[in-house]
Amino acid sequence: MLRRRCLFGLPSFEHASLRVPLTRNIRRASTQPKPQPTVTSTSTTPNTRPHSRFLPSSPRLSLTYSFTKYFLASAILLHIFFEYFFVLELAWGISMLPTIAAANDWVLISKLYRRGRNLHVGDVVSFKHPDKMGEYAVKRIVGLPGDFVVEGSPGKGGSSRMMQVPVGHCWVIGDNLTWSRDSRTFGALPLALVTGKVVRVFSFRQGWRKLNHGLQPACAESDAVD
Repeated sequence: MLRRRCLFGLPSFEHASLRVPLTRNIRRASTQPKPQPTVTSTSTTPNTRPHSRFLPSSPRLSLTYSFTKYFLASAILLHIFFEYFFVLELAWGISMLPTIAAANDWVLISKLYRRGRNLHVGDVVSFKHPDKMGEYAVKRIVGLPGDFVVEGSPGKGGSSRMMQVPVGHCWVIGDNLTWSRDSRTFGALPLALVTGKVVRVFSFRQGWRKLNHGLQPACAESDAVD
């Protein structure tokens, strides 16, 4: 039989010899520890480097990446050097004999003089051929803007008419007058077509040699003929 009575103001139940006071359950519930929240650490050790998706993970990919990077950097530097400073080109043809041989002569071209910068009469220049697309030529300057030059070859049966070189142009002629296609054929050369000045000539027989001025005053030639 279940009989109810009060203990310290709290109800309790008694069945036969079993007494279950409610204070015991309340005491047990109050003494249980509260669950603590778990904290996970995301910090890395000082020696651990975070992985980047832009960097290669394997040694082979790392070597390929380094090689490609240095190759592209070298290619860019070489392009800048050959485009704006110096370039070595193989010359051929008889139009500049005897200054430059018909074959097996290499010319060192300075790009600092391109587009007619700081050029003087007597300089040997390289330029884009105005009549032949994609070809280059090497001739000697005999007239700059404002100078008077002879249209033909004096004493060779050509025209002896004088003309003034227009602004932004120059007059170029090969040292081998008989076998040279130059300003006597295509007229005054625009300075914008000049790609550089020939500063040295190299051959395996003679090595490096410097170009001479190549021009003499007309009075000296006339005195020698007399």
